[in-house]
This record gives sequence, structure tokens and C-alpha cells, in this order.
Amino acid sequence: MTIRDGQWELYDCNLHTGRTVWHYFDGLEHHFRIDQPVDDIVRMNEFTRNATAGNAMGDWVKVASIPISHAYHQNIMRAHNEGDDKYVARWLNDSDNRAWRSFEGRI
Repeated sequence: MTIRDGQWELYDCNLHTGRTVWHYFDGLEHHFRIDQPVDDIVRMNEFTRNATAGNAMGDWVKVASIPISHAYHQNIMRAHNEGDDKYVARWLNDSDNRAWRSFEGRI
């Protein structure tokens, strides 16, 4: 059985995480597309952010939950591995990335 999304054909599916990998061959090159739902992560971050509102920042406070693929795409993992804490803090403090924050306040 072949599952299609337009010209894309389902290549792999993880039922636990909802992550799907799609394949498309244009006659010359193979193309892959990875779809990963993030609604649960965003919803849990919002719940945690609201539940901890007003708490003081301290050691061992979880400040964000970011899908690993997004962290790599946004160079968060690279910056973290290279010790570039300023880049990570700037990225986390950016209001455009609020969905990934699980704790309010500036880093």
C-alpha cells in the first residue's frame, strides 16, 4: 500500500512521535521531506510557562523545550556545543521563539 501526499510518497512513519518522512523523485534527484508535529510541545510549554509564572529564575530551571530538528535548523545545538551562550540566550529571549519557552524571564 502506497500513501501519497500529492507527489510525495510516505517513506517512513513513527507512530509514537507522529514524525513522517516523505520521498519524491523528480527524475534526476531524490528529495526527502520530514514532517514532525509540534503542537503537543507548544501546548506543554505554554502550560508550564503559565504554571510557573511569577517564580524566580534559579539553578536547574527548565526554560525551554525545542524539537531537536528545529534546534539543529536554528543552530541552537551548534551554538550550545561551541559554548556560545550569548547566541542561545539571544535566540531564547527573542519573542518570535516564545512558543519554545517553558519559563518566563530573560536568560
